Amino acid sequence: MKILRYEFQGEKKYGILEEEFLRELESFPLESIKPGKTKVRISEVKILPPITPTKIICLAYNFRSHAQELGKNVPEEPLFFLKPPSSIIAHLEPIKIPKKVGRIDFEGEFAVVIRKEMKKLPSDFESEEFVLGYTILNDVTARDVLEIEGERGRAKGYDTFTPIGPSILRGARYQNLKIKTFINSKIKQSSSLSNMVFPVNYVLSYLSSIMTLCPGDIISFGTPGGVGEIKPGDRIDVQIDEIGTLSNPVIKEERNENFP
Repeated sequence: MKILRYEFQGEKKYGILEEEFLRELESFPLESIKPGKTKVRISEVKILPPITPTKIICLAYNFRSHAQELGKNVPEEPLFFLKPPSSIIAHLEPIKIPKKVGRIDFEGEFAVVIRKEMKKLPSDFESEEFVLGYTILNDVTARDVLEIEGERGRAKGYDTFTPIGPSILRGARYQNLKIKTFINSKIKQSSSLSNMVFPVNYVLSYLSSIMTLCPGDIISFGTPGGVGEIKPGDRIDVQIDEIGTLSNPVIKEERNENFP
């Protein structure tokens, strides 16, 4: 089952994908999933980010191939950081390259959407109860800023630096899904989610022992090796089996006369 959030005739709704149609949900999917009778063609709607989280938690170096390409050690426990929800954009919305920041990289990632509050849960928790489903995230990064400052807040937090979507896949096993990233149709990343260092249940249990995970929160599970630079005019496609493809063009940030 694929759940999408969309705008149709000025109203924001949730729906289930049925071939080229979206069947409207009668309720907010974090509460219950009740398909209604109303359907609309997906070509007639604007796809929105699939969820509005209280926080976005991203893992660092959760694929050995990415740690190796940056000369980093694989962490013994999940290493994570937070991105601001204000950085989220939807499928097909443009990533804007800020001025005076140097190199900007793509990082295609697999992400989990929390369905029910999680706090100090053991790793054998029931996934269907606490996880709404899986989606795709692009952890756009100002690489020069990260290397100079050594902190991820600014490097990861610019507006438009978290494309996510287009759908949430529910009721599927993620372990053998493949993730691929393309720049202008040329493949740059390719891996299996089975190559993740820390699996989903372990990570969610670990995080819930530190902070409460709230309904709608997004947990992103790191990027495989092959990250690279993006420039205005590029198109990024992050693809995960069964979930779909998250596509975003890259443009220059519009000039602001009141800010250097």
